[in-house]
Amino acid sequence: MTLAIVYSRASIGVEAPLVTIEVHISNGQPKLTIVGLPEATVKEAGDRVRSALLNANFIYPPQRITINLAPADLPKEGGRFDLPIAIGILAASGQIDSDLLKQFEFLGELALTGHLRGVHGAIPAVISADKAKRQMILARQNANEASLVSNATTYYAGSLLDVVNMLNKRDKLPICQQISQNSIENRPLVSRDLTDIIGQQHAKRALMIAAAGQHNLLFLGPPGTGKTMLASRLADLLPEMSDQEAIETASVTSLVQNELNFQNWKQRPFRAPHHSASMVALVGGGVKVTNN
Repeated sequence: MTLAIVYSRASIGVEAPLVTIEVHISNGQPKLTIVGLPEATVKEAGDRVRSALLNANFIYPPQRITINLAPADLPKEGGRFDLPIAIGILAASGQIDSDLLKQFEFLGELALTGHLRGVHGAIPAVISADKAKRQMILARQNANEASLVSNATTYYAGSLLDVVNMLNKRDKLPICQQISQNSIENRPLVSRDLTDIIGQQHAKRALMIAAAGQHNLLFLGPPGTGKTMLASRLADLLPEMSDQEAIETASVTSLVQNELNFQNWKQRPFRAPHHSASMVALVGGGVKVTNN
């Protein structure tokens, strides 16, 4: 076939909207065109995909290749679309079986050798794929964080060749195994405790009341009176997060960090911004400017 449709996920905050990748191969001067509001790193995917296909001993079609990333008004950025673009080219050129493409979504950056690299924001993508009744295939580096979504079946691969062998029914991909969740009894001892605070009996009682009733707290006082030290103990007074709360927190962490703390991923995080941080710095927002 000369037309292939592959599914992937973009990353917009903590959301992972669906991106449909349409690949069409036609006669004409050899050229690859990517449309659909691609950012600079997405446009560069053409060079990465070409080298990855050749180094993995696949045929890169010497024809005109048009790739549409739908919806067209959704900005696309990063190298997360390398793998689905490569799969789309192989399917459109008849090098892989396209029967299974409707069941999967693909996410991952390609090295020039054909190996897969991890991307940020894998957890929101896995959650969204599971809601759409499709299974996600991503890089080995994202396998641990993807396994935190316990109700989803997610596969990981080390290279483009591994994914192609699975689609051609020559081999199977390993499933992201769920990491055992530490219960409260098995968690390591908390290093922060109210016994570290000398005095401040009224403040410590206020912490316990706030933790028990899930109330808000406002700390007022000059520097050095123990506001930060008291606040850091509040997170450890609260019960362990529920599965939904832990997944939401892990989703945010997967967007900004390379690795999660998988051993204690259900513990409530504590953030200590600098005392001079403004309201805008705390809340964030604004428009993200990209140079295409």
